[in-house]
Amino acid sequence: MSQTPERRMYLMWRALKRDRSYQHDLRKGWVSGPYMLIARRFRRPIREVRDAIDAQKGSPA
Repeated sequence: MSQTPERRMYLMWRALKRDRSYQHDLRKGWVSGPYMLIARRFRRPIREVRDAIDAQKGSPA
């Protein structure tokens, strides 16, 4: 069974939160925030990405 786009957005967000090289680049100002990267990847508005991730955070894994 394939995953929904919302679930994939959440998993990508969680992976970015754990990635130390990404965190370093974010502090240096070389990359945008995680919501912006996910929005670009999935070609969706940031608001939609944020809502999808917040919905996945509330649901049990």
